[in-house]
Amino acid sequence: MSNHTPDPFQECALIVQQPGKAQDVLAKFFMLLLNYRYGLDIIVAHTSVEAFSIIQRYKDSDVIRCTIVIQNKKIQNRSALSALNQDDHFPLILVLPASQLDQQRDLTQRFDNAFLCSWEMAANRRDPSAQLIVETAFAKNKIGELFDDIETLSHQELQARIKHRLGSVKVLPTLPEIALRIMAMINEPDAKVAELEELIHNDPAIVHRLLQVVSTPLFAGSGQRAGGWTVQDAILRLGWKKVGVIAQQIMLMNSLVRPQNSAFDLRRFWEHSVGCALIADRLVNENMLALPTAVNFNDYWISALLHDIGKLLLGFFFWGHFEEVLKQMTAARSTFREAEKELGDVGDHEYLAQILLLRSNATKEVVETVGKHHTTGPAPSSLTCLMHVANNMCIELGLGYLPDEPARYSESVLKNLHTTPEEVYRLREFLGKPMVLQIKEVVSRCAHA
Repeated sequence: MSNHTPDPFQECALIVQQPGKAQDVLAKFFMLLLNYRYGLDIIVAHTSVEAFSIIQRYKDSDVIRCTIVIQNKKIQNRSALSALNQDDHFPLILVLPASQLDQQRDLTQRFDNAFLCSWEMAANRRDPSAQLIVETAFAKNKIGELFDDIETLSHQELQARIKHRLGSVKVLPTLPEIALRIMAMINEPDAKVAELEELIHNDPAIVHRLLQVVSTPLFAGSGQRAGGWTVQDAILRLGWKKVGVIAQQIMLMNSLVRPQNSAFDLRRFWEHSVGCALIADRLVNENMLALPTAVNFNDYWISALLHDIGKLLLGFFFWGHFEEVLKQMTAARSTFREAEKELGDVGDHEYLAQILLLRSNATKEVVETVGKHHTTGPAPSSLTCLMHVANNMCIELGLGYLPDEPARYSESVLKNLHTTPEEVYRLREFLGKPMVLQIKEVVSRCAHA
């Protein structure tokens, strides 16, 4: 969270947060909800006086869309309440200990736009009441969620909405510019091999790691060269698109650095993501699945690499919530997605990944597949089916975020592929332990100094 000056076109939530550990946990809960469900940037004030000053600064605009006060005592007078939401101009949500709510309720009765929430209600993620309070307050004030009415929007319009609503939100990873350029280049039908070579050669460290990766048996096979590979050799042997996505993979792995206050297992995250890409590639190239339609190489590789980027966002910036999900997974022997739902779905990693990819100009097919790799829906596309199977196979091979994470195959995916759990199990056994060792070797070489 930050106490920065927002972009004049960026809508914000003002959080008035009293210092304290409990208050910090509650503030992060509301930040997660307001940032990524509603696209609101966050301004933090630590005193009511500071909050009044911020509200006055923006009183002639609609920059401030709501105020949330998180403290352990009630607000003493109506004039202070009125100042915190400009005389009922926008929602004011007071988050107080339950013991303080009755006294506070007496002062808020004359306000149409004041809402009460107990600390206990907000901290208990299994009780969605805190979310319902926000939803009620925002619906009343016509503050819509980011993905409201998306069925009426084109992909380009949805991208524009995300960029507008999340334009200056700071707690959102930025994919490296060179990786985005490669993504665009791979999707460009008339892109030139020489342009890719030039782009890759701009970073000698990337070239070194790239040649380390393409020289592994998984990519080089029996075609090892005594003098080693060059980038041009790799492009001639593997194709420029495959070399491009491997270079992009290396850039992503070496640019997304875990914050110090997070215990997120970045190595395991990449083993799972790269594993999904390699498994998907093998499933396609060896015709192991009866995909209803052909899938585009760039789409399935990029989808696989980035399908869990929402988990990375949660693990980097909302580690407390991420840890709760892991505890729920262990206790209930559930998947990550099932645990998220059980905890109220405040941070849905499929949803968060869609936001990040829309902001990064990923294709419509990639965005939709990443947003449905667990919750596939009744009529999943071929790309979604492929990602769903690769993701679950990777988990069954022990490369989920937790070693004993269960796999869950969607009935609609199996039906679409005209296959059964038993047949998928046989495929996974065929891939087996050698595939795991190959995946780990590729990840090691991608991150090798």
